[in-house]
Amino acid sequence: MAVADIVTFLNQNAGVLSTAFSSIVMLATVVYAVLTASLVKETRRMREAQTEPRIEVAPWHLEEFVSIMTLRVKNIGLGPAYDVSFQLRGESQSPAESELIQDFSKSQFLAKGLKYLGPGQELRSHYTELTKNYEGKIKARLSVEITYHNAIGKSYRTTIPVYFEEFEGYGTLGTPHLYSIAKSMEKIADSVKDLTTGYKRLRVDTYSEQDRCAEAEQRKRDLEEARMQREQVAPKPTQP
Repeated sequence: MAVADIVTFLNQNAGVLSTAFSSIVMLATVVYAVLTASLVKETRRMREAQTEPRIEVAPWHLEEFVSIMTLRVKNIGLGPAYDVSFQLRGESQSPAESELIQDFSKSQFLAKGLKYLGPGQELRSHYTELTKNYEGKIKARLSVEITYHNAIGKSYRTTIPVYFEEFEGYGTLGTPHLYSIAKSMEKIADSVKDLTTGYKRLRVDTYSEQDRCAEAEQRKRDLEEARMQREQVAPKPTQP
């Protein structure tokens, strides 16, 4: 096809081609607008995630005493939480669940709430002893309803289940290292205190210059006696 033919074809179909190109441009604009809106939405979500608090509540046992249980409250989000309130409930309203709620609520922050809980901040509630009413407590199921808001006033409400049956049969072997170190340091501190206050005295064996001289003289005498004994035992030479 000659160049003149191409030019003639374009002139004859200029309207159709213009409409087609306009449609392509419009479609590309729509796609670009959708992508831009999606990017803006994701950016907003990322910004909210960087300032959004998230509070978790979980049962926790002491490392050195597995029968002592507490509730661990922690802000695992990246933003602070304000005006945090807690509401503990038992699913079956059993006496064991009521006892657990009473034990945990001895901590004022669970009973009265918190004004502020920073990112990564962690609190522990008052403890309960599983050795008392074990069968009832290990089957207890609690729920903790938490309400709070973030720095820009957005409100949050979540309900977290707290089950203790996951710890049934749980135990540890030996003494935790940190606990052993703490007890050893306590014994060392008590010993140092007894020495500094004069309650106990160090048992020290001294070794003076006179002791060293006496030991050297004794060594010389021992060598001289050994030499004399060898001379007495040795046979005398015979005369020819």
